[in-house]
Amino acid sequence: MKYRKVIEETAWILVEKLLLAGYPATVDDESFRDYSVKVELEGVGGINLYYSPRKKTFTTTYQEVKDKTTVKELKRILELEMADANGDDTYTNKGYEVDVDGSCFNDLTSYGAIVRKDGKVLKEISGLVNTDKIKSSRQITGEIKAVIEAVKYCNANGIEEIRLYYDYNGLKYWALGQWKANLISTKYYRDFMKKQTIKIEWVKISSHTGVYWNEMVDKLAKSVILGEK
Repeated sequence: MKYRKVIEETAWILVEKLLLAGYPATVDDESFRDYSVKVELEGVGGINLYYSPRKKTFTTTYQEVKDKTTVKELKRILELEMADANGDDTYTNKGYEVDVDGSCFNDLTSYGAIVRKDGKVLKEISGLVNTDKIKSSRQITGEIKAVIEAVKYCNANGIEEIRLYYDYNGLKYWALGQWKANLISTKYYRDFMKKQTIKIEWVKISSHTGVYWNEMVDKLAKSVILGEK
């Protein structure tokens, strides 16, 4: 197996972190495949670790862990290790950082936002969006909703400054009044953001390029439609 060494090294890093957190864990040696391996947690289930040679990045899935509360805890434990494994220097891991995304399929639109402080998740925000009055750009409507809900969370928790990561330019330009808002959703978003006092540093990233938290918030938004949350 060409990539076994790099996959195995990362898998054992995750095992070490899980052991320190009190989860009896080991690498299932028989589960190695060309691009994946399973980390077994005694009495909990398996975490599948996947490697993308093209992107040189790792992702994890938790389908075998049935308890949703446990899944959230495992993600919290492993989040920084996964970011480090992917060599992702996009994020400062200092202060408040937020990733946002939207999703649209199966005639449903959803949103997701992940709020972090010093690299650790404070809040995952997600839900469906009512798009009955929206005639186009439903996914963008989901991304708009993600920003709005993230800002609302920050306001409610006394967070005055954030670094916000987005993958669609309109989120920044409508908020700053630099793009004309023609749709119901963009007009509402523009007017909402005009009233805000929170300081936002806008950081544009490319979607689906292995940027860790962008991938995670994309999964969060999709999970709402898939009924996983």
